[in-house]
Amino acid sequence: MIALISILPELIITLEASFRSNYYVALSTVLGSVISLYVIGVAFFGVVHFIRWKSDFNVGIQREYLFIVVASLFIGLMGLTGRIDVWWGVVLFGLFLAYSVMKVNRRVVRDSKAIPALLVGSVIVWISSSWLLQDIFSLSAMFHVPPYYVAILIVPVMSNLQEISTALRSRKENVMRDLLLGVINENLMASSLLLAIIGFASGVSGIALDSLTPLIEVSFLAGILAYFLIKNGQIKLYDSILMMLGVLVFIGMFRL
Repeated sequence: MIALISILPELIITLEASFRSNYYVALSTVLGSVISLYVIGVAFFGVVHFIRWKSDFNVGIQREYLFIVVASLFIGLMGLTGRIDVWWGVVLFGLFLAYSVMKVNRRVVRDSKAIPALLVGSVIVWISSSWLLQDIFSLSAMFHVPPYYVAILIVPVMSNLQEISTALRSRKENVMRDLLLGVINENLMASSLLLAIIGFASGVSGIALDSLTPLIEVSFLAGILAYFLIKNGQIKLYDSILMMLGVLVFIGMFRL
């Protein structure tokens, strides 16, 4: 539930952009968040943990890791087909439902104290979302770059500041583990629910993804790399460095 609320900023921007038929902005927001969350979870959290406790980050083997592979493969296949449409929406929404059922069956009780504050913040984001979209297009015109590239830089950074600040303030290892699982949960919901919404909104005819193919493939590669680095339940310092370098190399290869 908290993970679902955590993606509300991206959800609001995705819905607002989709209602206005700004599908590329919506896609850039979601895919930018997917990439940044993997970097935060593996690279940033791993480095912070090593600096604070001078040890590797033992996170345990979780069932969520399988969904990282599945979600990443779907994103990669979507890029290969070159379109996102209502049928991709059905597939991705099915993944979201399967993941949600798995989480409910675990019967894990979470602290809900943060939910009211998250809801208030989400209302503020919803009210200001039209202004944010206008700012994205204004910056796009100012720097003569496509608006979806501006969205990649602005929205993911804004929406993921809470994970970064909480990790920096954390003084307990179990809190860091919960943070990592929260980031994974948030990422999987972004990879399934948010992309499904865009797929449903784009209709049967769908929209071409040619201009966003590099971003889609970087999302795929980042997800696969994240899985192989954490599948054994441990993040080593060189894993964090490899994750950061890997994403930078992928971006350099595609010349985003």
